[in-house]
Amino acid sequence: MKTLIVGAGVIGTVYGAHLAAAGHKVCVLSHRPRTDEVAAGGLSARDVLGEGQVDAEAAVVPDASGKYDIVLVAVRRDQLASACAGLAALAGKPAIIFFGNNSAGRLGITGDIPGDVYLGFPGVGGVMTGETAAFVRVRQQPTALQQAADPRLAELESALVSQGFAVQRVADMDGWLAYHAAFIACIAAALYRCGTDPVRLAVDRATLTLMCQAITQAFAALRADGTAGLPRNLAVLHSPMLRAVAVHY
Repeated sequence: MKTLIVGAGVIGTVYGAHLAAAGHKVCVLSHRPRTDEVAAGGLSARDVLGEGQVDAEAAVVPDASGKYDIVLVAVRRDQLASACAGLAALAGKPAIIFFGNNSAGRLGITGDIPGDVYLGFPGVGGVMTGETAAFVRVRQQPTALQQAADPRLAELESALVSQGFAVQRVADMDGWLAYHAAFIACIAAALYRCGTDPVRLAVDRATLTLMCQAITQAFAALRADGTAGLPRNLAVLHSPMLRAVAVHY
């Protein structure tokens, strides 16, 4: 499989390096200065919990005009419009996976993009340390891929699983992303209330209670608006009757 990575930050680097290790031919769309580093030294991702480092070669390409099986778009939501504009040059009909925190779902994807568009979400977090992505796999959040019969998605899933990633298929990724954004916004607000210190938040029961109450209310508002896709585990944990359990968890 030939894969184009759009966005060589932490997420693009981690998944690009592992896909190359799984046998994909990986190219990275040029975006200086980061891709100058990729051109010189490839993609490097280090699991900080001790599961090793992956170093892989990747070709940097000046534009998206080549022919690819998979395009993995790992950019911030505010970068989506420019990323979509660049994808208009794609040849053929690749599987294009928009892989990030995009609460607007498909409505956030603009322009006439050739190919089959899917949504997904990474199951890792991390930071760039020099030219290496230092990351952790989020146990509670497997890599999410849209449920579809496309064999390219199945091959992508297989490649990721072979590299130790847990993968879940989600039928309604648009709704899933909206609920995820609401969930994260409440957690972020609680962290800011505690000076962005997770240890301080962990012992602040009043703020944790307020956070869980906000999550429950946000989920209820989305349901009332007709938004489907709430993950079952979050639906159960953040039901009003289990508030004390959610706070403890």
